[in-house]
Amino acid sequence: MKIEIKNSLSMPSGFTLFELVVVMAVISVMVMVAVPYASKSNEGLKLKQEGLNIAEALKYAIDLAINSGKPVRITIDTKNKDYLLEAAAAENVYKPLEGFPGEVCYISQTTNIVDMTGFETDGSNQYLVFDTAEQWPDAEFSLLAGDIVETIRIKGKRVEVEESTI
Repeated sequence: MKIEIKNSLSMPSGFTLFELVVVMAVISVMVMVAVPYASKSNEGLKLKQEGLNIAEALKYAIDLAINSGKPVRITIDTKNKDYLLEAAAAENVYKPLEGFPGEVCYISQTTNIVDMTGFETDGSNQYLVFDTAEQWPDAEFSLLAGDIVETIRIKGKRVEVEESTI
């Protein structure tokens, strides 16, 4: 029986420069392909968060109207891309809610507000009034960023958020 012992010095270890260049080229191609998808996903996440924030504000307005017995409205300024909650101080006079986080909440400048139905209009302001003495509103509007659409539906006391793509 013959035993062969190989010398570890005779076998080259490590990678050649050519192998490293090939691996780096493959990785760079993979990154170039993945980045557009990652940024699109990030845009969708931002839009989804904005939709959820507005839906929470709407739910808060509904709950406040029910609990206080006073009319509460959400006003959306389509020109400045912001919204705020207001409570009735007197008949047809509304004042911003104090203590509502941020009072005026801003919508990203890359997001467009589209397809507002069921809202009342006052210049560039669109608003919904939640009043226990009147019928609850049925309305909807959409937020658009790129090819992603976030639709918020208000049906009486329910608020629904739906995401879709164009």
